[in-house]
Amino acid sequence: MHHALLIPDVRAHIFASIKEDRQLGRCTFAMLARTCSALSEASLDVLWSELDSLRPLSSCIYAANTVSSSDELTIEANDDTRPDFSVFDKYAHRVRKLDLSGQQRFLRRNGGYPSLTEDLGALLYYTLNSPLLPNLRHLAWAPGMGLNLLRHLLGPHLLSLKIPSHRWSSASTLFALTKIPALCPKIKSLTLQVHSWDGHIDSELTQSSHCISRVIGSWPKLEELDCNPMTFEGVLRLSGMESLRILRLQVNAASVIELPPDSLSFPSLHTFQFQTDTLDTAITLMKAMKSFPKSLKIDVFAGRSRRGTCSPEIVGVLLGLVGRDAFELRHFSLNLPFLLGDNPENVSEILRPLFVCRELRTLSLRMSSPFTLGDDDLEMMARAWPLLEELELIDLRPRVATHTPPPLPPPPPPPPPPPQPLNPQLPLPPITTTGLGQPNQAPQPQVVTVTIPHHMPMPLPLAHAGQANQFLYPPAFTISPPVFPVFPPPDLFFPVRSRTAELTFHGLILLLKLCPNLYYFDLALDATKLDDLQGDRPGGGVCNRLVKYARLIDSPIGDPEVVARILFDILPELDPLAGPNALLPVPPPHLPAHNMTPQRWNLVRQRMMDFRHNARHGTPQPVSEI
Repeated sequence: MHHALLIPDVRAHIFASIKEDRQLGRCTFAMLARTCSALSEASLDVLWSELDSLRPLSSCIYAANTVSSSDELTIEANDDTRPDFSVFDKYAHRVRKLDLSGQQRFLRRNGGYPSLTEDLGALLYYTLNSPLLPNLRHLAWAPGMGLNLLRHLLGPHLLSLKIPSHRWSSASTLFALTKIPALCPKIKSLTLQVHSWDGHIDSELTQSSHCISRVIGSWPKLEELDCNPMTFEGVLRLSGMESLRILRLQVNAASVIELPPDSLSFPSLHTFQFQTDTLDTAITLMKAMKSFPKSLKIDVFAGRSRRGTCSPEIVGVLLGLVGRDAFELRHFSLNLPFLLGDNPENVSEILRPLFVCRELRTLSLRMSSPFTLGDDDLEMMARAWPLLEELELIDLRPRVATHTPPPLPPPPPPPPPPPQPLNPQLPLPPITTTGLGQPNQAPQPQVVTVTIPHHMPMPLPLAHAGQANQFLYPPAFTISPPVFPVFPPPDLFFPVRSRTAELTFHGLILLLKLCPNLYYFDLALDATKLDDLQGDRPGGGVCNRLVKYARLIDSPIGDPEVVARILFDILPELDPLAGPNALLPVPPPHLPAHNMTPQRWNLVRQRMMDFRHNARHGTPQPVSEI
């Protein structure tokens, strides 16, 4: 619910800003009053156009149909036989988008989890017009909620419907799904994720596939579809949808095992994304596609993948199918969250089957296996894809700390001797400073070195023992201390990836030269190799002003001054600590402070900002900096 200023508040703001001149004040007040009157309806339309809960609407029913008692300390239900729907009607017709998919997962601003059934029950308590939201265009249903309640929100103007997760029930699901097409015949975007219970018999799976396919086929103008067919018959029934432009599938071996080759055809398909359980399943589905669209994304789950079936050769077969039939491919993404082997693979050789896709604009490869890529390999890829705009080659493995532990700090100075009681009969001892610390310096607590996975060991005082021991990341101690807080690794805040940095600035400059449309990259760059790049124009005239963000801060770095000059010469609009490299927020008080941004990259950013400021204001640089 959005808070609004009341009339006294508006008046106070107006009189606080107008001039003291009486005539001018009246004129200003009149103009602002007319403006507020003209914008009132438009403002309400904007404020109520998108909701993520039914609570604001149910509050309209509660507020309009309860009355205060005579003592104004209690509230009673309104006994009027004619309920008041005026407040609800004022706002309900303004709602265009309702997203209930986060009802059970996200904490609301008021600190509680609103109950969907309670809110919807309030709207159904009285006889309201159906549908409840007559102008609703986009609806995302709550995961796991029954579909029979959904019908009260479906209307003839609905264009997008998302049912992200629902368990199949032979009676209720079959009944509810068959009613949906008649209630919202204009659907163009549909997400229908219906999962079977474990132990379902084949007849129930067949029944669900027939029902879901019939429901999906009820919308002849469907343009976007996200579903999970549970049998290969369900996949086959999707073929031939003429208006479909975007298709997202979640399939497994059981749902594609009997698909014939070249059995799936989608004449208008532009984007195809699918998730599978194995590479073999992905290959079977790709063989069944008669042709490929311009955008293709493949995600292979790691759950059922095994080392023997996840070799680079099988990946080559998959990419060979893509390269054979996707000459007009423009966007390609492949996610392989499992090991292809222990030996590093050359990523250029893996992607070689795609070199025939000369129209490629976007390439994203995410692997949990070590891979290599040199400057020559990157140049070969750039020559194969001269129209490239985005390039991501990401090693998903977590970084393993290889730093040697720092030496233990020296022991703290001994505490000062306790003060002696004053005795006038005895002479006071002479005042000395032997064994005392610096003036006004408190004694330091005992310090131990804690080795935490994924980052360098850090000294932590034992005085904080027992404060935040609820995390499941047990540290390895160099000595045996008492009970100590177990802190999460910094990866909890920011994923620092393992990157085999073989590319140098020479390879990056060639990439920018051969792909002038490039505006984003995520590569493992070794910024310590700065040979032949020390001059005033290290880029040799190569300059790309499209790249504003790039993943750089987990790359090794040499001289920050030289690196800043190189980056400013070839990428003058780049902010090395923005976008994917944005500085991290300060962690909560009960967690240790982090320093995930290397200090050298901070220096690079500062120098680049200085160069940019000097270039814009025409300030000559000192000779020592050139």
